[in-house]
Amino acid sequence: MTSKSNKLRAQKALLRKPKKRSNVVVTEKIGFVDYKDVNLLQRFMSDRSKLRARRMNGNSVQLQRDIATAVKNAREMALLPYTKRVSATRAPRERGEYGSDDRDRDRGPRRPRRDDSSSGGFSSRTSAPTAQTVEVSPNITAEISTDDSAQGATS
Repeated sequence: MTSKSNKLRAQKALLRKPKKRSNVVVTEKIGFVDYKDVNLLQRFMSDRSKLRARRMNGNSVQLQRDIATAVKNAREMALLPYTKRVSATRAPRERGEYGSDDRDRDRGPRRPRRDDSSSGGFSSRTSAPTAQTVEVSPNITAEISTDDSAQGATS
């Protein structure tokens, strides 16, 4: 069951007429929409280069279709951008106990990697790769690394 005030509000909404937006193309007496008229086409686009709705522009259905086709052609010819980046400065994030920056901190010391020579439980057959510098040409030198552990594991 609806309340009395809701019924009155609905009746007032039916009586209210929305304001009709003026059509830019008709008021300026433009014959047809051309894809090369970038200034006219930008009036129908948002700040991020999206086409505005027909209701916001006050266009008829056919005119909105012509504008959409002209904008697509102008984008293809690189007269209009597909998108524009809007960079707004954001407020800095809070850095607190549960902040995003605290996620990887305060975990304690890192464990040593398995291939570190300081770890004691591995066999003596593993060794660090050795690097050798070779002169390729008078101005170019190259560094070649050889892994002795791969050779020792195969034998």
